[in-house]
Amino acid sequence: MLENIKISELPSVYLLDKDRLPNCAAIYFVFDSKDQIIYVGRTINLVERWKAHHRFNQLKRFNRKNTLSISWLTSSSDIENLSNFENEFIKLYKPPLNWSKVVVPIKKITPAETALQQSLQQLAKFNVMIVGFDPISDEEPPTIYLVYPVYRMKGLSGSIRTAFKNINKNASSLKWKEYKTYPKSSGKFGFWETQYNGLRIDLSPFDSLVYFMEHSNRQTIAGIELMAFSREQLELILDKKEGVDENTSSLEALEDDPIPV
Repeated sequence: MLENIKISELPSVYLLDKDRLPNCAAIYFVFDSKDQIIYVGRTINLVERWKAHHRFNQLKRFNRKNTLSISWLTSSSDIENLSNFENEFIKLYKPPLNWSKVVVPIKKITPAETALQQSLQQLAKFNVMIVGFDPISDEEPPTIYLVYPVYRMKGLSGSIRTAFKNINKNASSLKWKEYKTYPKSSGKFGFWETQYNGLRIDLSPFDSLVYFMEHSNRQTIAGIELMAFSREQLELILDKKEGVDENTSSLEALEDDPIPV
């Protein structure tokens, strides 16, 4: 499993010592001083690849404030295998520079934690509520469920969509994906998800949420405070199975921050 490969234990050199890289086929990783992987690539000759890498000048600018290193995982020189491994590592780590064009003048990389907090701060303004936390799921990672208010054909889906679009413009490994959208005739309400540190965060529309706000609790996610369903409110909606994923197996009211900062 790729998750079992510890990037921190692979051989590495500092970015400016790239001439010391070996002559081998490899998957390579560029990471910063906080061990955040910012780029993943593949090559049949590592040292030759870095003699004129198309990202080097961009990375050298980042290196002025945050020391970068290159680590590598030796592989066979089979192009198809190298390509498959590269794609799998990109899916796993979501390195921010793999999602941007070289010509785009990225000034800084936004840590995933910061992008998440910025997202939650925006959601708090839209009266988003925490439904609960499901630590055990048959198909999904442990999931934090959030909901936003709608009433009949009106809601905040457009504002949330715009907010996430702006967040996704950041050079960050955290991205929000709209995985489902109601048809326009039903309000075009969106369902979104993102992942952070092995946790999934799910955001969906909830009809008449306003009636639950008055007696709600306050809880934090990644240090950001949002309204949250009380245990009694959650039991009520679970009994009615309203606004909650039917596949949730052990959904509980949130009491402790699952992403402490």
